[in-house]
Amino acid sequence: MNRMRALLIDVGGTLWPDAWPNRPEDRQEQMRRLLERVPGLAQEQASALVMALSVVHHPPTERQQTDVLIAQAVGAVRPNVVLSDAAVRNAMCLPPRGRVELFPGARELLRGAAEGGLRVIVVSNVLWRDVLAHRRDFKELGLSNYISDYVSSLDVGWRKPNPAFLDAAVSAAGCAPGDCVMVGDSETNDIVPAHARGMLAIRVAIAEPLPATTVADHVVDSLHAVAELLGLI
Repeated sequence: MNRMRALLIDVGGTLWPDAWPNRPEDRQEQMRRLLERVPGLAQEQASALVMALSVVHHPPTERQQTDVLIAQAVGAVRPNVVLSDAAVRNAMCLPPRGRVELFPGARELLRGAAEGGLRVIVVSNVLWRDVLAHRRDFKELGLSNYISDYVSSLDVGWRKPNPAFLDAAVSAAGCAPGDCVMVGDSETNDIVPAHARGMLAIRVAIAEPLPATTVADHVVDSLHAVAELLGLI
């Protein structure tokens, strides 16, 4: 624990719930954002595109597929204007405030890590959120001062547990893997690859039962427990 220099932390299922509430008013907000970013797009086309994309889930592949999913949805709607991937992603990427609540202890863990001299690296498999969106999210939630860097599968082009994603995370950490601790809720995406790289691996089970088996060094049921385990509070 004494040589720990960086905290790599997952987002969905770790800092806040993996799934957000599906609210009808969110579709209206996404449509408004899309129409603002794409002048000339017909309202009915924007509505159809948002509805198609709102039920999209990333397939179980390590290669990031957001551009393919957008192309398929746009092709089905067939708008008479050119839509960039960035415009569509930004429209779909609603801010977290008012839509999701941080898990108890999230703020204390991130603050304790940052004030304890650790580089805190957000590492997340995403559908719409690139690094810039993450920066906006964490600033809006009052957490950005605690975060050193963000690694998003959308920017890397590969998703956890692909080695390219872990390479990017270790590079952002700026230290050897053995000096990092990984905190996440997914055995496959977070714990196994971190353990294989020699990181301290802490699996959190906040929105799910404690796992029966794991290669994690520790399993906890709260972020307060993570902070206590690491001596941050």
